[in-house]
Amino acid sequence: YYDVYVFEKDYNAMETLIKEFVLTLREDYIYSSMEFLHLFGKWLLKKGIRSIVAVAAEHGVPVFCPAIADSAYGEAFILAKNEGKTIIVDNVKDFDQFISIGEKVKDIGVIYIGGGVPKDYTQLLAITLTLKTMHQEVPGRRGFKRETLKEYYYPHKYAIQITTDSPQWGGLSGCTLEEAISWGKIDAEGKRVTCYCDATIALPLITHALNERIKFKRKPSDMSWLFSDVLKAHPNH
Repeated sequence: YYDVYVFEKDYNAMETLIKEFVLTLREDYIYSSMEFLHLFGKWLLKKGIRSIVAVAAEHGVPVFCPAIADSAYGEAFILAKNEGKTIIVDNVKDFDQFISIGEKVKDIGVIYIGGGVPKDYTQLLAITLTLKTMHQEVPGRRGFKRETLKEYYYPHKYAIQITTDSPQWGGLSGCTLEEAISWGKIDAEGKRVTCYCDATIALPLITHALNERIKFKRKPSDMSWLFSDVLKAHPNH
């Protein structure tokens, strides 16, 4: 990031912008990263600032960031705390909301751009749902049961991975999609492909090609239920 895309003074201005938003939040409400980013996106839209989180909020798309403090957001939280505003972003609430998506949909496909925490977070959606449902099968989902453990898993229907990492180093960012199949995280019969390339090269090419070739656009899933609590608690946001 530094000395590549912007100057450090611009980075500092971004931190200040986020801090200004944090100062508008409540100290008596426990946020998930998704709720925080949804409100932030709506706040940015009112300021005429378009960004990924702003456009996501505009279209009702939830954005989860499981390691949100490991970023400029974390630094903005400290800046806000210095001015007397301390907010709580709860990772457990975040994970619970994320896993809940598995109860509301029929199928799930995944696109991994890079890896790290977000990749494992998304992988777990396939196998952790059974804990939330107390090992009861989710109606309408194509699940499988491990008879020895009496638990269900719901493999992702398809998977696309863009990464520059390699499996031999042992990290999750470079692990193959076949490794995920062994856990029940990805359907063994589903379509899957890995592209070993810098995401800043591959993603624009793939996106542009899809925009040219694919005319049909399905109606997206309604995710408004995820925002109901936080919007009720913040009627002016």
